[in-house]
Amino acid sequence: MEESNLILFFGRFHPLIVHLPIGFLMIGALMEVAERLGWLSNVRPAIIFSLLLGVASAVAASVLGYMLGTSGDYAPDMLDAHMWAGIITMGVAAAALLLKTRWVDFTKVQTQLYLGLLAVMMIAMSATGHLGGNMTHGSDYLTKYAPFIPKPVDPLARPKVTDIQQAQIFGDVIHPIMRDRCMSCHSSEKQKGKLSFSSIEEYLKGGESGDLIVAGDASASELFKRISLPAGHDDIMPPEGKEPLTEEQQLLIKFWIDGAGANFDTLLSQVEVPEEVMTAASHYLGLSGDGEQMLALDSIAPKDLEQLRLMGFEVRELAAGSYALDVTLPSGKANPSDIMRYLDALDKVREHVVWLAMDDSGLSDEYLVHFAGYPNLRSLKLSNNAITDAGIKQLSGLPVLEKLNLYGTGVTVSSMDHLRRLPALQVVYVWQTGIDEEAIHEWHLEHDKPRLVSGS
Repeated sequence: MEESNLILFFGRFHPLIVHLPIGFLMIGALMEVAERLGWLSNVRPAIIFSLLLGVASAVAASVLGYMLGTSGDYAPDMLDAHMWAGIITMGVAAAALLLKTRWVDFTKVQTQLYLGLLAVMMIAMSATGHLGGNMTHGSDYLTKYAPFIPKPVDPLARPKVTDIQQAQIFGDVIHPIMRDRCMSCHSSEKQKGKLSFSSIEEYLKGGESGDLIVAGDASASELFKRISLPAGHDDIMPPEGKEPLTEEQQLLIKFWIDGAGANFDTLLSQVEVPEEVMTAASHYLGLSGDGEQMLALDSIAPKDLEQLRLMGFEVRELAAGSYALDVTLPSGKANPSDIMRYLDALDKVREHVVWLAMDDSGLSDEYLVHFAGYPNLRSLKLSNNAITDAGIKQLSGLPVLEKLNLYGTGVTVSSMDHLRRLPALQVVYVWQTGIDEEAIHEWHLEHDKPRLVSGS
């Protein structure tokens, strides 16, 4: 094994060990204060033992932190500040421990010196932890949602676009995706794999794993290769434990590289854009294809979102601040005997649901009436549920529904006579249903929409 790998192997134990000195040193200082206030007595041995464990674990954390710092994943200035704050904490704690063990009866000056060291130790330890948190989570982690505090300015941010044709592919679509999903690990402050998305120069420079972007060839671009790996793959980005990019986000990034040549200035109106890409961009930006605002929604009660997540729904906002939701109930996660509870929870946010996926969730015909009247629903996935033509007839009041997935259900072509009355419906996925290829062909001879798509 190479030495650098062994060093990093041990260095990655730093986040595990680093909490030990914080706890030991803090409890030692608190016991000292409690004894001097008369709340505790005869705790001198416990204070000494706590400080000793704190110093010993601080030494271990410092060594492991130095090893981790050799990875090159962190901004040097921030890393140095964190390291020296930790060394100061360790040194001051060792000095306080030395005084506590050597002096039994403190003079006034000795007391002031000892208590001063404890105070400096606590301040330095707090600063060390804060700087470490900044490197791990970003400098705005604590203040991101605080009121009255100016937010950091993203140099690549653009004014909110109101016309889809004037949207800059990189600045309005691609970079916001990377900022929201990737920059917690790849910023000017933290550069995992020596990769940052904080400036155009950093995009072009790439990281240590190869060519980040190969203009015109997404398959050769490390960026697209990493985000499109199968779930669970060792090299997938974002890594396991973080939400992967959606299929539409992957599609947009692929189009930027292949269709727009990874140009940083190109507008959507300046290149030929496939329909599915334009739809994905429209959804992401909260705009319709003709450039009109897609939605103007009120805010959502946090308790309603929390209820959905506690029940197992995956919920994300399509565009920051839009209150337009992409809601998914993972396949097989619902308890079929309790399906009404899931539907009632969805009803509370019905105006905000734009994409909804309830594949293999125990739905049957009588439940489909609950989806009627979702005013902003554009995509509905109901595959692998016990749904027939009788249930489809209950789908109404869906003025903007564009896509409907009925894969693996019991519907037949007779359902299409009802669905074609939905004014915006463009495509229905009918793999493994009662609609065969001949029926699909005959339907398309007589009707322009909705388009029926089969997997065969």
